[in-house]
Amino acid sequence: MKYMEISTYTHTGSSGDRRADVLRTSGETPNYWGCRFYLAGNSLGIEWYKGHSETYAENAAENYVQGIKEYQV
Repeated sequence: MKYMEISTYTHTGSSGDRRADVLRTSGETPNYWGCRFYLAGNSLGIEWYKGHSETYAENAAENYVQGIKEYQV
C-alpha cells in the first residue's frame, strides 16, 4: 500500500520518547487515514482508520505521544 506522511507528533516524557506520523494512502479510492507509531526511535507499526477522518488520525497520534493511547500489536 502506498502512502504519504502528512504530519508528525512527538513527545519526550515519562511515557518515553514517542512519535506518531499521520499518514494518508495514495492511489487508493477512497483514501484512508492512519498513523505509524514509534517508541524510542523504533517503528512499532501502522494502524489504518478506514472510514474515519484526518482529525480522527490526528487525535490518535496526539493521544499516543501523550501516553493516553497505546499501540496494539
